[in-house]
Amino acid sequence: MTIFRNNNRTTLSSCGKRAIAVIFAATMALTICACGKETSDADSGLAFEPVEATDANAGAEQNGGAEQNAAGAATLAAPVVKDGELRPGEDCVETYFEWEPIDGAEGYEVTVQNKYYEEETYREPAETFEITDPNYAAGAQDYFDFKIKVRAYKGSGDARVYSDYSNEAVGSTYDEAEIQNAN
Repeated sequence: MTIFRNNNRTTLSSCGKRAIAVIFAATMALTICACGKETSDADSGLAFEPVEATDANAGAEQNGGAEQNAAGAATLAAPVVKDGELRPGEDCVETYFEWEPIDGAEGYEVTVQNKYYEEETYREPAETFEITDPNYAAGAQDYFDFKIKVRAYKGSGDARVYSDYSNEAVGSTYDEAEIQNAN
């Protein structure tokens, strides 16, 4: 990059201007495609982020999915999740899952598995997200099947209490007739 100084004005050569334009374009591309960004569902305002399994989560799975209070009784009801409903998303096709809010719950832990429609088994490991709304949207730009299970929670850290897991609900980002017509 060459900088010229003429009559108390500083100018860049055309190579310098191109270099700045390339740097600016690369910065914008990285900003738009940022890795690890929080994903959200613009229609519902739903925001979620992956969470790591904790000792509290492991304990819940060992006793059938329910954390218990000091008296030994589960304190939150398990959600009943409806199968996914196919609907258009902003830049992909979504399958939308929902359930009735659970009294006393502060949020929901959603465990999600997916597979390409031609695959026989769902992919491992499942991803887990914490959300606060009683719905979840999974999206893809191709033909994918999703399977989720949900449990309610309240509290945090060692004091967090979980419900039993919900039923497994399934949904797809394609219509079965669409696949048959393509073949």
